[in-house]
Amino acid sequence: MIDGLERAVRILDLFSSDAPERTVSEVCRALDLPKTTTWDHMQSMVTLGLLRRTGRGRYRLGWRAFQLGLRARMTSEISEPAWVEMRALVAAHQQTVQLSSRHHGEVVYLEKLAPHDGVRVNATRVGERLPAHCTAPGKMLLTYLSPRELRDIYGHDTLASLTDRSLTTLPALEADLSTVRERGYALDAEEAVEGVCCVAAPVSNRHGDVTWALSMSFVEHRLPTHRETYARAVVEAARRLSESAP
Repeated sequence: MIDGLERAVRILDLFSSDAPERTVSEVCRALDLPKTTTWDHMQSMVTLGLLRRTGRGRYRLGWRAFQLGLRARMTSEISEPAWVEMRALVAAHQQTVQLSSRHHGEVVYLEKLAPHDGVRVNATRVGERLPAHCTAPGKMLLTYLSPRELRDIYGHDTLASLTDRSLTTLPALEADLSTVRERGYALDAEEAVEGVCCVAAPVSNRHGDVTWALSMSFVEHRLPTHRETYARAVVEAARRLSESAP
């Protein structure tokens, strides 16, 4: 049962905004699974509404996957208070604001709000996952791991690189995280997307556990003149959000 559930989740993870459709053969190759086994799993997922056939042997995410994602957002304990602070940040600074969490070595974008008239940064989407060490919210959340936990995630591999500014070694990441702890916010200076920078601050729940990160993304030419202003605003908003978080 657990193996079947794990395979189903791995299959679902293959579908994204960049790859909305998959064939059985593509799933087989990506997951290194036998074709018959993969076909059986995908037919069961179609029956359950997790996948749907689109014709020509291709599949997309199904209605139940959409329903579960929407339900997760609607029932999140942080969404309602987060939107209050996110709206205020966007109104004051006309930049794109995100709320994120961490899953192992990835950051997951839970909410996003972009300005109507200001600079819209389209580098991230709700539900998207990126390597945590390449992003401001990811680095912010990584600072709360112990050295051993950090090594368990990054100690045996070269770190993935999204741009030529991404951190690619554990010592470089550890040095950056030390700086994050000292100044109280994280910075991504074109480390995830060229031309885009981001600042992030920690958000804790009522028990004091840092579970989320609030961040603001902006184009790189604003970094020298607006970095501290944006960082102070995000840190203060994250503090208020932590005080009101359930």
